[in-house]
Amino acid sequence: MPRPKKDLQLDEEIAKRYYPAKIAQQRLGMDRDKFNYTMRIKGIKSVPFLGGYGYYKKTDIDQIAAEIDAFLLFGESSDLQYRTAILDDVNAEIELAALNFGTKRAEATREHRTRFIQANPQITHHLYSRGELVASINLVPLTYSAFPEFRTGKRGWLFDVSEIEQFEQGHRLECVIIDCMTKTKAPKDRRFRFASLLLGNLARVTFADWAHQGVDIMSIDACGGTEDGRRILKRAGFELLGIYGERDIYHLDIDKSDLPLLKDYKAALATWKNQH
Repeated sequence: MPRPKKDLQLDEEIAKRYYPAKIAQQRLGMDRDKFNYTMRIKGIKSVPFLGGYGYYKKTDIDQIAAEIDAFLLFGESSDLQYRTAILDDVNAEIELAALNFGTKRAEATREHRTRFIQANPQITHHLYSRGELVASINLVPLTYSAFPEFRTGKRGWLFDVSEIEQFEQGHRLECVIIDCMTKTKAPKDRRFRFASLLLGNLARVTFADWAHQGVDIMSIDACGGTEDGRRILKRAGFELLGIYGERDIYHLDIDKSDLPLLKDYKAALATWKNQH
C-alpha cells in the first residue's frame, strides 16, 4: 500500500535537514565508537524520527567536518601548496588526468584545458604535496544558455570558449566542475583528504578573494562520474539534480546552502553588496 503523501513530504523535509546516523558517521569518516564519542563530547544529541532511528542535524555534522578539514590543513600545511594553475601546469594536470581516466582520454583534453585557461586564467586550481600535484579542480563559469546542455549530458570540455564567463562583478554566475581529480596511487583516505583540502582552500582562499571583488556565484553543477566522485560531491553538500544517460548531475545552490565552508564567502559578498 503506497505511503500517504503527507508522510512522503515529511520524509523529504527530514532529508533536507538531517543525516541518518550511518550517513553522519560516513560524512565524518569515523567508526561507530569514535562517532558516538565525538557526539558525546560535542554535546550533540540525535533526534528520533521514523520508528525511533537517530538523525543528526546536517549543520552540526557539517560544522564538525569543516573543523576536521581545518585541522588536517593545519597539520599538513608545511608540505602542501594550493594555488591557481597556469599554462605551465597543464602537463602535470594531464599526468593526473591519465591516472584517473587513462592516457588516451587525458591527452584528448590537453588542447581544451589549454584553451580554457587562456580564456579564463582563474578556472583551474591545484593542490601540491612536496611539489607533486595531488589534486586538481576545474571550476568553469558558463553562460546561462550553455547550462541546459551540461545538465542533460554534454561534457564540460566540449563547450566553446565563447561560452566561458569571467569571474567578475556585474551579474550572477553559474559554474560547472569539469574535473575534480586526486592522486590515484595514494590510499583512499588520503585521496579524500586531498579532495577535502582542495575544496576547503577553494572556498576559504579563492572564493573569499572573489567575494571582496563582488564575484557573485549563484550555483555550481557537477557530474558524479565515479563512486568516489559522487561521494565527494555529496560530502560537499551537492544534491542529485538528475541522471541523464550514464551521467549523474549534481547541483549546489549557493543561496540555499548552509555549508560552513561557504559562510565566510557569503558574509564577505553580502558586505561588498552593501558597500556598492
